[in-house]
Amino acid sequence: MRCLSCGAEMDLIEVVPDTTKMVRGYEHQTWQCSSCAEIERRLVFSGSNGSSRPQKFPPRERPATPPAPLIPSPAPRADQGAEIASAWRRTFAKLRARQANKS
Repeated sequence: MRCLSCGAEMDLIEVVPDTTKMVRGYEHQTWQCSSCAEIERRLVFSGSNGSSRPQKFPPRERPATPPAPLIPSPAPRADQGAEIASAWRRTFAKLRARQANKS
């Protein structure tokens, strides 16, 4: 599983069976990011033969350098600001025209 914050690999550090449900097989999994130490908790159905005891796993040591982002951010274009401004102008012109037609 990947971290939602930085995109690094996450490690399973704890599994606790859920006793609140009427159906066996649900468990609470705790995941920790190997890079930024972000913690995620998930309720997962693991099947009817899930473990009945809590389990803890040692976290992996963090790397010295953070991983590269999965999706590179696009470079801003020089004319992007002008396109956005003209789109807003067209939108407001259409709104004013509609309001004038209703009156």
